[in-house]
Amino acid sequence: MGALQEGSCTGINTVQIFDDCTRFNTLISHPAQLERKLVMAISHAMGNNPGPVHLSVPVDIMRTQVQSVECSGNLWAFIDHEVVPTYEAERLLYDELHDKKFVTILVGEGCVGAIDDILALAEDRQWNLVTTPRAKGLIPENHRLYRGVFGFAGHFSARGAMLQDNAQRILVIGTALDEVTTGGWDQSTGLDRKRLVHISNNPDHLSRSTSALRCILGSPRLLLKRLNRRLNVKKPERWDLCELSASGLPTNYALDSGIACIDKSRPIKPQALFWYLSQIVGDTTRVYADSGSSYLWAIHYWRVHKSLENGRSPFHIGIGFSSMGWAIGAAVGAAAGAQGEPVICITGDGSALMSGQEVTTALQENLNVLFIVLNDSCLGMVKHGQALGGAEAIGTELPKVNFALMAEAMGVQAYSVHSFTDLEQVDLEHLMMQPGPCLLDIHVDSSEIPPMGNRMRVLVGSSQGEVHV
Repeated sequence: MGALQEGSCTGINTVQIFDDCTRFNTLISHPAQLERKLVMAISHAMGNNPGPVHLSVPVDIMRTQVQSVECSGNLWAFIDHEVVPTYEAERLLYDELHDKKFVTILVGEGCVGAIDDILALAEDRQWNLVTTPRAKGLIPENHRLYRGVFGFAGHFSARGAMLQDNAQRILVIGTALDEVTTGGWDQSTGLDRKRLVHISNNPDHLSRSTSALRCILGSPRLLLKRLNRRLNVKKPERWDLCELSASGLPTNYALDSGIACIDKSRPIKPQALFWYLSQIVGDTTRVYADSGSSYLWAIHYWRVHKSLENGRSPFHIGIGFSSMGWAIGAAVGAAAGAQGEPVICITGDGSALMSGQEVTTALQENLNVLFIVLNDSCLGMVKHGQALGGAEAIGTELPKVNFALMAEAMGVQAYSVHSFTDLEQVDLEHLMMQPGPCLLDIHVDSSEIPPMGNRMRVLVGSSQGEVHV
């Protein structure tokens, strides 16, 4: 009947809006449907192929009184299960790997729970380890066999570890072979299917590997435990870790611009900022890097020391449907559940202009969130993408904004940072121990190009030649 914000099929059809970006999407048209459809939604959200779900509950249904009864379903029958691999799959995996001297293990986000078995196997066989962008932080980044992130904004050393001379087999575990993971299906990396063995508990991950040498559906944890027993692999008393070089840079993987990581000149270089901050934050600090240049710099230059006690990574990015500014709200939500542990949100000035007012929610709830705004008065990823792709420079300039004053106007503690001297005068350790939010308005060098060369090669196309960064 044209009610305000009506979401029915005769108004703005909200169910149809969510069709293409959810795993499960439905309308509750009768109170009796609520419990069953809620359980179905949870099973899709937390199952082997997890993702967002949507229930549309009309206001008349919401207002209906229902009798409170015990749930008739067992929720554990629906949510994530470890798929037990077959003995035939175990034998095939053993046949492919037992006599190979050079293997590279690509660790994906689905490897939570299997990291100890992966590290033990890698150390026993001296195989290279790389992670996908989404799995950054699952492998200790100071492990001697770690070669960095492969794919979007990744490391040259990780690409080298995938080449045929260094990998008779590439063991991909717990990830989909999408653009982010593969660096745009870049053939120069040597990620060819003739050497590819793909394992995942998520059947959707295997859907793009139909011509791989082997595709195995099953729990990485269970499968690798059985493989390690066959290979007589024992977990060492301590992992094989390495120290930084005398100049303070990693010795086990290569950064694109290592010298910039230790350059503390003014204006602040993003490489140095991310490297510096990652060295001083605590191991339990959760980090959310926003869309745009923020996560490009973070994937490449943020150093994760170890995973959380639950085996998950403290490092988070959003790639896919995530829009600019998503990390601001996500960090607030994470802090609400982190029981006082600090949370860092790294965002750009463009995202802060879109969603920066959400810091007031952190203030209202007294949540421990450190908001870091990369202030360079431009949309950096778009600006540099246009330049690298030979496009017209247009629509990337932003007004010069004092985000520290904006935060203070909202009642949030804030600091303007123009140099490393300014940054070192801020007592970050104290700030991250106290309740309530804080904001750092950090002015960074806008001329520095984020690690996005592979991404631009995909967008521009090989016919137009190489894109050099």
